[in-house]
Amino acid sequence: MMDLFLFSLYFFFSPVYFFLLMAIFSFFLMNNLCWGGLFFFADSFSFVLLIVMSLFILGVVLLSEKNNILLLLSESLVFVCILFFVPINVIMLYMFFELSMFPILVMILGYGSQIEKINSAYYLIFYASFCSLPFLFVYFKSMFFISLVYFDFNLSWEMVFILSLSFMMKFPVYFLHLWLPKAHVEAPTTASMLLAGLLLKLGTAGFFRIMGSFNFVHNNLWLIVAFIGMILASFCCMFQSDAKALAAYSSVTHMSFLLMSIVFVMLSSKTSGLIMMLAHGYTSTLMFYLVGEFFHVSSSRMVYYMNSFFSSGMIIALFFAVVFLSNSGTPPSLSFMSEFVSITAALSILKFGFWIMFLYFFIAFYYSIYILMSALMGKSFIDMGIWGVGFSVPLIFMMYNIFWLSVFF
Repeated sequence: MMDLFLFSLYFFFSPVYFFLLMAIFSFFLMNNLCWGGLFFFADSFSFVLLIVMSLFILGVVLLSEKNNILLLLSESLVFVCILFFVPINVIMLYMFFELSMFPILVMILGYGSQIEKINSAYYLIFYASFCSLPFLFVYFKSMFFISLVYFDFNLSWEMVFILSLSFMMKFPVYFLHLWLPKAHVEAPTTASMLLAGLLLKLGTAGFFRIMGSFNFVHNNLWLIVAFIGMILASFCCMFQSDAKALAAYSSVTHMSFLLMSIVFVMLSSKTSGLIMMLAHGYTSTLMFYLVGEFFHVSSSRMVYYMNSFFSSGMIIALFFAVVFLSNSGTPPSLSFMSEFVSITAALSILKFGFWIMFLYFFIAFYYSIYILMSALMGKSFIDMGIWGVGFSVPLIFMMYNIFWLSVFF
């Protein structure tokens, strides 16, 4: 296994071969669930599925991106993320967690189109350093558990808060999310796809690993933050005029919903959380891809100008509708399956959960239908190339591929 992995590095500068070898590597990983090595310990199908998702996203980036440097940066980001999903110890986990910032920063600063990209890079670096440096303090306190990936021992409330803070920044929960819309708006389309589909999954995967420290008593705070974030981020989406910012805030909304699901610490909610991670990875990647395609044609990201997809191209309109309906949780998408299971967990635990869910779904469905109607209806003509949008077919297939659920049951 290790030799195949190192052999794939030999083709790092020819992206297609690298992608194919990493895909073969991930399928081998499916068969050999547990194997110890220098860097890896694949301990769960959950993380293997996330690796497969990251390779799907890399495949679409390879098809759609023409710039060689951006392709190499995308490869290095996916490579670091794969190492993060299957680390052998906690220091490796932390190292790859922080290393994933570097390719995104280079993408934003090197290939962003506006001068505000410097401001967004400041936000990104500040949040990363502010939330992650206290994280090292926990390692010093738990020195003799340094070789384990999981935090399974009891910590005080403050320590658990510090431990989860750095993962929450990459989640991102509502109060630590300010860097996300800024980074998305300034980043090129490729960076946005990787940022939404892959980088936000690092926080959730890391959070899965520290849930052993929660001990069922430390999770009230994150439950409240998740509820507030779900509602407030949904309201933010309603007032966005920039389609990329709307997609970014809808990511914050979904991640808050995912946090609420995970924090219940039930088996069904953990499963639904993982399915939601996969669904969000595919859906948000495609949202940014389609908005980016529209931007390349029309030089505008305003929701107001996104109209007449029906008269411009039926296939584009169909893809757009399918992606944004999946974002709002319409059956038979993976989003619907995961949200349905999460709601059953919420209603069985909380008495007032129904009203929060009702408010959340009411607002979330509103902004999805709003952008859908404004994009599809209209009488002008936009000359959009069909081949560029055709690359999104594999991700649409995965977004509605509920047969993945056979892995969990």
